[in-house]
Amino acid sequence: MNEDFEFQTAICSDYERLLIECQRALYAWKERREELAKFGPRGKRTGDELQRLQADYARAYNRLERHSKSCEFCRFTAELSKAGKENPVCITAGKQ
Repeated sequence: MNEDFEFQTAICSDYERLLIECQRALYAWKERREELAKFGPRGKRTGDELQRLQADYARAYNRLERHSKSCEFCRFTAELSKAGKENPVCITAGKQ
C-alpha cells in the first residue's frame, strides 16, 4: 500500500523576504554585467551603475547574513541542519 507523506517546511518569513531581495539584487547585477560584456562598456555612467548594483547586492547579502546570525529561529534551524548532517536519520515507511 502506497502512502503519501506531506512535509511542511518552517522558514523565517523575514529570512525568506531578505533572501528574495538578495537574489533579486544579485540577478540585476549579473544581468547588467552580462549586457556590458556583450555590448561593451559605455563610459563612466555605466561603470557607476554597475558599482551601484554591486553595492545593492552587497547590502542585501549583508542584511541577510546579519539576520541569520541574530534571529533565534534562523540560528535554531541552522543548528538542526548541522546536526542532521552529522547524524543522518533515515525514515522509512511500509509493511514489515
